[in-house]
Amino acid sequence: MPEDYLPGLVPLLKAAVERSPTMIASSINVASSQAGVLAGISPMLPQLSGSAQYLWSKESTLHGPSSAPTSGLYYSLGVTQNLFEWGALKNAAVIARLNRDIAERQYSDAYRMLAISIREQYMILITKHIVLRNARFALKLANENLQVAQARFDAGNSSEAEIGNVKLAVEQAQLDADAAQEDFSYADRMLTRLAGVDVLAEEQVPIELPHPAFAPEMADAIVTGFVGGGDESTFQSQIYKMEIDADRRNYKIAKVRLLPKVSFGAGASYSNQSEPVGNTINQVGVQAESYNVAANWAIFDGFATRAAKEQALDAIATAKHQMQTFVDQSVDQVYDMRKELELSYRAMKLAEVHNGLIEAEVKRIGDDKGLGYASQATVDAGIMNQNATQLNQALARNNFYSRWTEFVSTTGVDPVISMLSPRYGR
Repeated sequence: MPEDYLPGLVPLLKAAVERSPTMIASSINVASSQAGVLAGISPMLPQLSGSAQYLWSKESTLHGPSSAPTSGLYYSLGVTQNLFEWGALKNAAVIARLNRDIAERQYSDAYRMLAISIREQYMILITKHIVLRNARFALKLANENLQVAQARFDAGNSSEAEIGNVKLAVEQAQLDADAAQEDFSYADRMLTRLAGVDVLAEEQVPIELPHPAFAPEMADAIVTGFVGGGDESTFQSQIYKMEIDADRRNYKIAKVRLLPKVSFGAGASYSNQSEPVGNTINQVGVQAESYNVAANWAIFDGFATRAAKEQALDAIATAKHQMQTFVDQSVDQVYDMRKELELSYRAMKLAEVHNGLIEAEVKRIGDDKGLGYASQATVDAGIMNQNATQLNQALARNNFYSRWTEFVSTTGVDPVISMLSPRYGR
């Protein structure tokens, strides 16, 4: 993987788990789904309620005498428990847990996709660093040419037009260098914003993409494992399976909506009432207990239950169709990615051979200069050519790294997932 060759990539991938805006949003969704689990099991637990009041009252008739005031303390405590609802409450609780598990798989899949983007953006930043280096070298040569041209002009050996063209070349080289600097800085900001970290200093960004090792037999084994059932290990496949399970349980819940539901209740209350009677006060305390078993039966709900069952069956069929479509498309995609991977590797090898030839030529020119057979201008021209081929080589390696990363990630064997908590794993 790219991070095995580029150590600077590892801290970005680790930091992104906690600090990336993408993962922060996904973690909020997971927390919300966890709250949904509590809401899902609450109907299965006893419900306790209580009340208390202190009452003072006085009665009178119009234009007549008033009664003596009475006062009293009243409080009560009640508990209810659903006893039997044909498995509906249990299925609702399981659905809540499935929704949480789906959110966790979505969190993992979001990080998988984020890791792909961070890797690709980091490698793009490296290639832009090479472009910046090349532009700065071209600007250096342009300034050196200007010094030579200025000396010739001052000596009367060149025209105004000749030195004007050299000055224009310097301005163009400066423009190219400034544009390359801004391009690099913008890519730097986008990468660090994506990962949720501070902007990288230029010296922290490598100026070379190492040669990646490639084992075709490993790629073939990954394809074989994926086509043979490994597609079920992908997060999206797991999500579809959980959605199908949830839809089936929704259907079971809908089936029992019109069946009797049984619950249990118990209550206790106490009242203490005081009433003045003549020269005495009567005080009465009453304590009561009650217990009940109740059955509620919704006999007809205007075909709402029938509609709920049909909707649940349609949801099951839709989820199954989506899952099969995903599997078929994924298999086709993996086959195509394997072929593209091979083509990308061949293109990279050609770029590396070309760069090797140019490097050998530059070395030969350098040796000739040491022997007095070549000028510095010839050496500089060779270095410019070498810089261009190094950029092409980096772009070819970048393309191969990106295709390999997407291939491994799509097949569900991306090792970057180990950076997540085990709760988000498979």
